[in-house]
Amino acid sequence: MVFPLLGQVTIDLMISMIGVAAAALTTSSFLPQIVRAYRTKSMGDVSRYLMSMFATGTVLWMVYGIFKEDLVIIGANATATAFNIILLYMKVVYKAKPAKVA
Repeated sequence: MVFPLLGQVTIDLMISMIGVAAAALTTSSFLPQIVRAYRTKSMGDVSRYLMSMFATGTVLWMVYGIFKEDLVIIGANATATAFNIILLYMKVVYKAKPAKVA
């Protein structure tokens, strides 16, 4: 046991909190790109291949979470997939216009 003085319930709670924090951070990492793309109306510097591969990966993680019955994995990857779809949509709509330099 890694933490012998803590009870199993406490350890399980700590592990769950780490998972939720990791899911929140990785999923919300797309928000700055969405906001920037919306403001500049430019997605030229964002690779559609990266977004497509990441979206495929998050869908597979979501399926994995469903099989494991893990709501954190399901929720985080469903949200990340939705954010990626928004970015892919912006990539198509904004047609790689050059970014505005401030």
